[in-house]
Amino acid sequence: MLLRVVPVVLLVLAMSSGGDAMDRSELAKVLKTIPPNGPFARFGNVTMRMRTKQAGMEPVVFPHWVHRKNYTCRVCHLELNFGMKRGDTGITRAQYTKGKFCGVCHNGTVAFGVQTADKQCHRCHMENTKELDKRFEEFAEGLPMSSFGNGIDWAAAYRDGSIRPTNSIGAEITIPFPEKLKQPLKLGTASPRSDVSFSHQEHFAELDCSSCHPDIFNIKVKSTTAFTMDTNIYGNFCGACHMLVAFPMNDCKRCHKGMSNSFAM
Repeated sequence: MLLRVVPVVLLVLAMSSGGDAMDRSELAKVLKTIPPNGPFARFGNVTMRMRTKQAGMEPVVFPHWVHRKNYTCRVCHLELNFGMKRGDTGITRAQYTKGKFCGVCHNGTVAFGVQTADKQCHRCHMENTKELDKRFEEFAEGLPMSSFGNGIDWAAAYRDGSIRPTNSIGAEITIPFPEKLKQPLKLGTASPRSDVSFSHQEHFAELDCSSCHPDIFNIKVKSTTAFTMDTNIYGNFCGACHMLVAFPMNDCKRCHKGMSNSFAM
């Protein structure tokens, strides 16, 4: 009976979160990248190997921090149609050399080109990330610090003007923030810990409503099911970003204001 129930439970979790969760081995790999296990410079880097291995090339390393300093999340994840969850997009070289996805900016004018003639393959296909790590350390100097993620408090950097990312690849877009969402959302918890304080406004500064709704969270109040710390840690809900790119979920105080950060994964 138990063997029949487990697959059903996993299916419910995946459907209620709008995507596939990580399995145990994937989670272990993620935890190895989260400081103090991994260096600040490499948190948030996405390494893509599947197609590059088939082509006999070094893997593509995508550093979120390089792009995040210049563009808000909505530029890539809304205008350029990159999925919010890993593997959703399925990008190919044929697509970006024709000006889609990365090719929208990496055209030799806005950013270095991805055409064969430009001989810039090494800028993305990396044998190691030593040079990229050095660039990150130089970039991070002087920015608001954090003890988690890649050591940068991005929300503070955005607020104080340390970074000024644009929110569109075309003309700057000004989207009014709904007045009724300005008050932080208070979420009670079943465990003996402080309540969660969620700010729509901080997320809206870099994202769009469609980034989370309805694929990651249902938009109706109290309609999201199976929302637990465990499902988050395995890459569902908040974990879709806050285990891989945004500050990781061992930074307890960022959401649970009354907690200390003595808990570590």
